[in-house]
Amino acid sequence: MTTKQTIDFYFDLTSPYSYVAAEQIEEIAAAGKRSVNYKPTLLGFVFKSTGNTAPMMNPAKGKYSAKDFARTARFHGLKINWPKKFPINATTASRAILQVLNTQPEKAGELTRALYKAYFVDGLDITEDSTVQAVADSIGLDGAALITGAQTDAVKEQMKNAVQESIDAGMFGAPYFVVDGEAFWGQDRMEQLRRWVVQGPF
Repeated sequence: MTTKQTIDFYFDLTSPYSYVAAEQIEEIAAAGKRSVNYKPTLLGFVFKSTGNTAPMMNPAKGKYSAKDFARTARFHGLKINWPKKFPINATTASRAILQVLNTQPEKAGELTRALYKAYFVDGLDITEDSTVQAVADSIGLDGAALITGAQTDAVKEQMKNAVQESIDAGMFGAPYFVVDGEAFWGQDRMEQLRRWVVQGPF
C-alpha cells in the first residue's frame, strides 16, 4: 500500500495571505490526491533567523500590502476585517494547533481555519486563552482540555522545534509549501502548486 503524499503547509496565524491559503489548500490537495500536513510556526523567529521583515515594516510596501490583503481576500470570495491589533504573538493559538495535531489530527485544518476567521473576520483576540478555547469549542473540540495540553512543557518544546523545522525547510515568509521536495512561497504561487500536484513536476 503506497503512502498518500503530503503537502507541507507552513503558516503563521498572523499572516493574512496564509488565511487565504488555508481556505484553498485542502481543495488543491484533494485535486492532487494529496493530504495536507499543517505546520504552524512563528514568523517573528523566522524573520529574525533569515533576516527578512514583515511587509508592514516597509512604509511603501506596507501601504500597498494593506490594500492587497483586502483585494486578495475579495478576489477569493473571503471576508476580511483588518484586526485592531496587528501583528500579534500567536504562540498560544499555534500551540493549540500542535496539540490538536497530537490528539485529533483530523481536526487540525478546521481549527486553523476557525482561528484565522476569528482573527481576520470576527476581530477576536486569539492571543487570549479564552478566545482560543471558545473557537475550539465552536468546532466540537474540548477547548479547556486543548488549552491545558497546549501549556505543557512538551508542547512548548514542540513549538520551538516546529519553528526550527520551518527555518530548516527554507521558510522565510508565509505561507510556505513543500511538496516532493519542491518549495513554493506565497499564496500567489498556489496555482503553480496546484499544477505540480495535479499534473506533475514542471
